[in-house]
Amino acid sequence: MDYHKVYSYASDELLAPETLCFALFYVGVYKNEAEIRTELAQLKHYLNIELRPYVDHYPWHVRPVEYELVDDKHCFLYGELEYGENMDDLWVVASLLFKFTSRSENIYLHLYDQDREFLLIEAAQQVPGWLEPECASNRIWINTRRVVCIPKEYCEGRNLDLEEALAFLQSASYRLEVLSDVTEELVRKKIATYPQEALKHIKMESLLVSEYTACRLVRRPAYVAGAAISHFLEPVPILGLRLGGQRPSRLVKLNIRVNAIVYMDLQKYGETAAGMGEIADRAIEEEGLDENIDGADFEDLLKQHNETIEQDPLQRELLRYNVIEKRVEWEQPEQVNEERQRYDEDMVEKVKHFMDRETDWAGAGSESDGDDEEGDESESSRIRDYFRQEGVDIDEDDFFEFFCREALQLSKEDMEQLRGADSEEKDEDTGHGGDVGEDNATDDMEVLSNLLASLASSSSPAATLLNNLK
Repeated sequence: MDYHKVYSYASDELLAPETLCFALFYVGVYKNEAEIRTELAQLKHYLNIELRPYVDHYPWHVRPVEYELVDDKHCFLYGELEYGENMDDLWVVASLLFKFTSRSENIYLHLYDQDREFLLIEAAQQVPGWLEPECASNRIWINTRRVVCIPKEYCEGRNLDLEEALAFLQSASYRLEVLSDVTEELVRKKIATYPQEALKHIKMESLLVSEYTACRLVRRPAYVAGAAISHFLEPVPILGLRLGGQRPSRLVKLNIRVNAIVYMDLQKYGETAAGMGEIADRAIEEEGLDENIDGADFEDLLKQHNETIEQDPLQRELLRYNVIEKRVEWEQPEQVNEERQRYDEDMVEKVKHFMDRETDWAGAGSESDGDDEEGDESESSRIRDYFRQEGVDIDEDDFFEFFCREALQLSKEDMEQLRGADSEEKDEDTGHGGDVGEDNATDDMEVLSNLLASLASSSSPAATLLNNLK
């Protein structure tokens, strides 16, 4: 977690993917630095209390929100949440912080992610026409549950740096423009529906796991099991998953709560309690967690754990805090699969287009000199000429090895496994005869679709590469 990015936010610096960042300032005109530091320390205490049920019992997709009191050029609270592919995590934290600003009229909160002012994206139809991306940075703040904006006339036509924004809040906050329509749209679509919407997408699963796994999950925060399983299953669409290996003779029942994405993956790849338990066993072993309980008390602690999970401690605590009025029932979100499918189809088309250009370049050496002269002034023609002069030949196998090694960071064993699977399919196609070229093209697109599905929300180098094609 690096709070320094707050100071460079207005630049073109790339922000961490799938990560919510927030900076909370206390702007007290008549308070000195020591008094402001005291106010922020008190606010951090209250924030700890409000976030405690989520930190302990919410099944975060990657890890819980983290935050700290920064005392640098300015004193402020800075935090980050890596939400991965689960947008519920983002809006649980964003809505809580939005409501938290009502604690004092001197609180000014800035929320952003890799899309920068994502609140404006959610309420795009209500945003003033002049508020374009090239001048929006550090202008949008949340104050007493309202979205407010530093007006157009202040440093017109460009982004603000943090110092400029804070100077305005300190000396001219009365001139802030209240974006009422944006606020109403955000509250209607997101703020008012959370955390209830996220609670609809949390499901309890009963797994049959080894004692090794149970000893490492009992008494740990609720997110650990789901996050480990999600991480373990990331490469499965590419490399596959083979279950049914040798397992301990004694398996125990372990209850866990997971988000809808992990639940659907467990149902897809595990199917049964034993199958899902085997996935959990392998995921926890891969994480290398230490034992968390004394073996002598194992049976009692496991029983107590399962009973607690059945009672849903997150909703119990939220009811106690009056965050929700009644218990929320599970609803399977159909949009998870639909969004994944739309993303995969879109990315497949973009990668196809990109690869078609590479194929054109690679095949340029077989074209006639007359064709080259005709397009000599174009950029693509100059690239083809350069490739021929340098003797560069874009080879399919070389590209495959480079992509797997550098982008996907696969080991040699994993690459050989992929090559072996591809060779078996080609042998089958040859044996059956027919239009092999057409079948191979279809198979290639299926492989590409599976590849993109596994990378759609990862923060790996490959996901970054593919996202750059958008």
